[in-house]
Amino acid sequence: MPTATVDQGLFPIRSQALGLTAKGPRLPQDLQKALDQIRIASETQAKKKHPVLKSSLEIITSHAESNGLSESALKVLIDVITLPNSFDQSSQNAIIKSLYPAGKVASYLIDTVIGSLGHGSRKSTVSTQQLLLQWINKVSAYLEEPSRLSSCYSVLFNLLDMMSLRTYLCQLLVTITRRKHVRPFRIVMLQELSRSVGQDAALIKLMRVFNKYSPGSFEIATIKKTSDYPHLDPEWASQLEKIQKGAVYLSVKANAQMASSRFLRQNTTTTFHTANSMQLSNGTDIIVDQLENIRISELTASDLEDPVMQRYRSLNPSRAGLDEVDHYLISVLGQQVGRTVHGQNPDQALSKLLEGIWLYTRHTKALPQSALEFFQRYLLEWNGQQNHKVVLNLLSYIPIQPFENLHQTIFAPLERAILSAPITKSNIPQTTLLTFYTTLLTSWTTHVLSTPSEPSPHQNNPLLSLLHHTSTLTLTLLTTSPTQHTLSQILTNLETQLPLLHAPLSLPIPPPSPKTIYLILFTSPSLSNPSRLSSILATYKSALEGNTAQQHRPPEHIPLLNAALMDTCNLLFRSRAFNSTDAHALGCLLSPPVIERLSSYTASLDPPQPLSGLFSLSSNPVLAALSIACFREMEDQAEEEKPGSVRVRHAGPVTQKSLSQLGREGGVNFDWKEYRVAVLKWLEAMGVKGVRELGGATMKGLLG
Repeated sequence: MPTATVDQGLFPIRSQALGLTAKGPRLPQDLQKALDQIRIASETQAKKKHPVLKSSLEIITSHAESNGLSESALKVLIDVITLPNSFDQSSQNAIIKSLYPAGKVASYLIDTVIGSLGHGSRKSTVSTQQLLLQWINKVSAYLEEPSRLSSCYSVLFNLLDMMSLRTYLCQLLVTITRRKHVRPFRIVMLQELSRSVGQDAALIKLMRVFNKYSPGSFEIATIKKTSDYPHLDPEWASQLEKIQKGAVYLSVKANAQMASSRFLRQNTTTTFHTANSMQLSNGTDIIVDQLENIRISELTASDLEDPVMQRYRSLNPSRAGLDEVDHYLISVLGQQVGRTVHGQNPDQALSKLLEGIWLYTRHTKALPQSALEFFQRYLLEWNGQQNHKVVLNLLSYIPIQPFENLHQTIFAPLERAILSAPITKSNIPQTTLLTFYTTLLTSWTTHVLSTPSEPSPHQNNPLLSLLHHTSTLTLTLLTTSPTQHTLSQILTNLETQLPLLHAPLSLPIPPPSPKTIYLILFTSPSLSNPSRLSSILATYKSALEGNTAQQHRPPEHIPLLNAALMDTCNLLFRSRAFNSTDAHALGCLLSPPVIERLSSYTASLDPPQPLSGLFSLSSNPVLAALSIACFREMEDQAEEEKPGSVRVRHAGPVTQKSLSQLGREGGVNFDWKEYRVAVLKWLEAMGVKGVRELGGATMKGLLG
């Protein structure tokens, strides 16, 4: 491995002692004895090898294949196999093959195995290291800490110079590599290693993964397609899956028993009583039999946090029960308001009370009416900062009611308080409000969809009013703070609206305004934003085409959606940006003088660039890199199918005119439609599905 740049990675030092106590259930006596014998035998010189080694291995293997091994048993065997020992290779192989984990694999065990890899006199043999790497690959789906392998990325990557381990290392690295791991110095190291070892199939697979996250890092022509990795002992993996499923079942059963025991203990002190004041101390059978007769007496704030209380309210959401909670809250919340009016500081007591109400509300999905009345007074004095999180959490469970009343009593004072609070890095007032309204919309939508009866105007009208209210807030955010966080919150709000389009609601909600769509398209710093927006537009088009209740939709909705669709397609797929002569097109709301000035500027560049194509798949700032990477693979595939057929390669960006010229000069011969279909499929394969969805929904033939 080249030494020009060293990938430094911290790695925990493990104990060299064997047989240390580890957590886990007590082992069966025969298994514990066999493990002790294996440990003693590993420390014995070869000429004095323990005589019962074979029988001990058989006991361990039999138990492991049937039930798996606990963490403590795994620790003993991994310590034995990763430290210098006197076993022959067949015995070491048998030990590694028996390493079936009965549950999640602890992180320190993974550290121990990875720490045993590499060169050194005290390291395991090459054959053992290969088997240990295969074991990590096979148990990677069952780690106690799934990100542990990612934390060890530097250590694993630095072992690529070991030819004997490279195949299994690359297989593991291909699985765990993410964008954060693709660093310039690692790309250089892979390039140099590739030049020194030649066409190594395993290394090529890893280079392909790096090239996806950083297109153009490697010469595509040198990265030829290779066969898939061979299965790592599918029979062993199948047996491990059975063991793990059995472990999950036993864990669930044990948790249920613990929960039942805890429930019985809590019932001895709960404030729940039956009609004859009998204390519920006899378990769940009495609760089931007397559920309708249970009443609540002498509530306290801690009772609202009691999980038994919360479950009871979920099972029996009667009006009488809600009245009992309201009666208690009216008293204590009234005291808090009185202290505020008299200038006292009730912050600590109020915080505890609000937290209790929040735990109760989150479980029952119903904000007590007394709490709503409290907020109508409290928000008038609220500074927008104290108890900020719990206040917004509680208000997101406001029941559906006429929007005008809510705006006057709740939303208007809430907005005044939040907008008057100081702006900090973690608190942008408008974004906070949008997040709150998105959560409230989710709560209302869930409530309406879970109602057995057909949605009524009493429910639908507040939903429509809320959407109209947030659309103004969205435009304000786009024009004042178009950051990635803001754009993501706006798109989340738009996505939350989509269930309202479909049955059983089929509400005539307005599509995103053209101005909102254009601002998102032109200010997005991230590839995910145009993808999510495109998916939203495609969903609107599909829903409106299939909606049979169009007579209830305002007539201006269809032209607005058509304008947004046409302008977006002109930008991305047709290289006709800002064209206003097409049917429905608005030219992205730019005036002709502005378009003329922009066209003059792009024409004066060196080389000249047509304004109409600067936002297409090939030239869009967030799509261009993937588009040219896709085309380079198309060239590479053409060369593989017919060597020597690609005499000239496209320098990019690809246009309809450049494709025609490329074919005449000896390059690949693709037409404009084939290229766009290929790019959309490539984007979908990379996870950018929304652009493909919009292309297929609006442009004939772009479904491929």
